[in-house]
Amino acid sequence: MIDLVIVGGGPAGLAAAYSAWQHGLRDILILERDNELGGILNQCIHNGFGLHRFGEQLTGPEYAGRCIELLRSTGVRVELGTMVLDVTPDKKIHCVSREKGYQILEARSIILCMGCRERTRGAIGIPGSRPAGIYTAGAAQRYVNMEGYLVGKRVLILGSGDIGLIMARRMTLEGAKVLACVEVMPYSGGLTRNIVQCLQDFDIPLYLSHTIVDIQGKARVEKATVARWTKTAAPSRAPRWNLMWTPSCSASA
Repeated sequence: MIDLVIVGGGPAGLAAAYSAWQHGLRDILILERDNELGGILNQCIHNGFGLHRFGEQLTGPEYAGRCIELLRSTGVRVELGTMVLDVTPDKKIHCVSREKGYQILEARSIILCMGCRERTRGAIGIPGSRPAGIYTAGAAQRYVNMEGYLVGKRVLILGSGDIGLIMARRMTLEGAKVLACVEVMPYSGGLTRNIVQCLQDFDIPLYLSHTIVDIQGKARVEKATVARWTKTAAPSRAPRWNLMWTPSCSASA
């Protein structure tokens, strides 16, 4: 019987484990499906992390490294490469890994720190054909920052949250042409700092109250139709952008 099992070794899981240790709990286990701790922080190579916690600006991997160092000063156990398959009402955790195979762990307490998932193109109901070349911002971020692949040469971004804005800048720096950032709301969901540094500094247009109403392409994305969107009127067609996507290739340094 384990006192506390934490599912997920990202920022939330690391913080939960360290806090539990600081409050006197000594039998703690983190289960992480990836081969390293840090979670989403590992692909967020931009700075802006750590101001409140460490009093300085850090990149995502640097911030994760600081949290991992704090954890190493404790006796918290970590099992990497371990996928949790099920958690039963009586607090039994079914998980599997290459090293230990199939396990059933019993815990007194369980904290779920699995992070969040981005909504896919299907989840937000964008009509059109289903070619290759459509990525969530997080998936594109992982390909570019961790795997070394450029996901396209001509890019259209739907959504103006911070990750969308940051990826507009990142793709531009890697040599891609970002045609526009499109936002269905009448205001951006990102920080003003990111709007200035990621869009305005690179002359990337931001279309508020617009959304994608059609996607065309066979093998890969070829065209996307963007329209103005209001609550009281039907979408009015805006210019079509010919994306001319190319197969993934190695990103330049």
